[in-house]
Amino acid sequence: MSHVDESLRKYTAIYRCSDDITNLKIRIKLKEVNGLDRDDSNGWEQKTFTWQQKAFSKSEREFYKDAKNCVTDLEKKYHQDVTNSESGAKLDVFSYTNEDDFVLKESGNYFHKRSEEEERDADGFDYKKSLMAAVRNPASYNYEFDAMFIMADLGEYVDTTWIKHEKVLCALKYDKNLKVMSIYPDFTNSESYRFKVDGNTTRNFRYFVENVSENMSEDDRFKEKEFIRKINSHKSVMLRQFDGSFVLPPKNKLQVNLFFEILWAKQFEYDTIYVQYFIDLPSDWSCEDDSQLQGITQTCHTKGEESLAHFGHVFDVVLDYNIEELDRRGIPKSPYVYFEIISKDNWSRYRTEGLTYKNLPVAKPGNYRFELQCFRLIPESISGQLRRFFIGDCSSYSDITWIGLPKDYEGPVLNKYGANTVGTGQIGVRMNVVHQSQAFLDKYKENSDENREIFEKLNSSSLVKSVEQVLQAFKRARKNMIAARKNP
Repeated sequence: MSHVDESLRKYTAIYRCSDDITNLKIRIKLKEVNGLDRDDSNGWEQKTFTWQQKAFSKSEREFYKDAKNCVTDLEKKYHQDVTNSESGAKLDVFSYTNEDDFVLKESGNYFHKRSEEEERDADGFDYKKSLMAAVRNPASYNYEFDAMFIMADLGEYVDTTWIKHEKVLCALKYDKNLKVMSIYPDFTNSESYRFKVDGNTTRNFRYFVENVSENMSEDDRFKEKEFIRKINSHKSVMLRQFDGSFVLPPKNKLQVNLFFEILWAKQFEYDTIYVQYFIDLPSDWSCEDDSQLQGITQTCHTKGEESLAHFGHVFDVVLDYNIEELDRRGIPKSPYVYFEIISKDNWSRYRTEGLTYKNLPVAKPGNYRFELQCFRLIPESISGQLRRFFIGDCSSYSDITWIGLPKDYEGPVLNKYGANTVGTGQIGVRMNVVHQSQAFLDKYKENSDENREIFEKLNSSSLVKSVEQVLQAFKRARKNMIAARKNP
């Protein structure tokens, strides 16, 4: 005579945990049944677990009782725990915590302990298996989570040897970043789950997974709701205060926003260094806040074979170009940034370790990264070399722009022949360039087809290739607007 399987269907449930996960309590009720025994209230083995609570199985207790088996700190801790506790339950219900050695398995939606065969296979790499696993799981992500498994050891004695048979009753995962818990199978307190164990005889079991966590008191619940209400109210006030206005540059200005990061420096002679920087602006460019044009990093100590120092020093500069100067001056010259790497020793002697410069890529918005080679000047006289060693030679340069193209130089050729230099280290610099102008706004487009075409190109960031194109577009648009006013 056939009968219908009355066991519940198992599935994974996901819960968002607004409360602390350590407050979680799970009760397992398990009993062995004969045939179609109902879920009556008699004969259940009950055990309550808190989050990451370790409970030992029969085989684990036998193993950890012997101090000779315990080598690691965790095993020694388990030895102390087993020595101070005993279990007299008829059915062996225990747990594996996050500290135990588990591996994720694709089948069964839970973790299990590595078998000896898996330990042997772990030493090799099977390309075919790896490829098939990637095909079956095309989107796999690494989440930071803790795991816990509530188990039952339903083994039997063969003579005097215990043959274990471990069964997963409940598997839990908790994402510490998202505060989300998944449990397989889900909680149940009305109908039981059912499974069977095949051996010399078939044994049937039923069990419940019950959530017995203490509920929050009404007073605490009220305080939490009030606190959340105040936070939301504060956010609403902040949003109302922000009117959404955005400060635009003047109509005749093209603004170039430069965001710098001095990343690192390496391979310099002395160990304790810092970096001074200076931005040299041609007459075509201006900066509302001149203090942005120069600065200094913190002092860093170098480490390793490359004498690497990490700075992570950030600063930003906003440069302006007056569009009305285009007709008179033509295409603007590019600004330059100059770096001087300086060392300081225990005797407060400062030495210039390296000089370098770079023309700023103001012509095209985007992200840039540079590794700049540095050099320094070698004193021509022996006294100069002794001065560098005993006193230091920092700030001995009257015009640091000499290493590039001096701003006051107007000749066709700059002769630096005869300057004694030596290559030193390198510095890494990252830079982001952003353009801003009212030319990109729809409300300043004119009605003529030619002007509309010009400004549509300006509005497309993919077509803005350089500052020269922007300025030439301004020039044509300005002439067209003047002509339109004269001949309406």
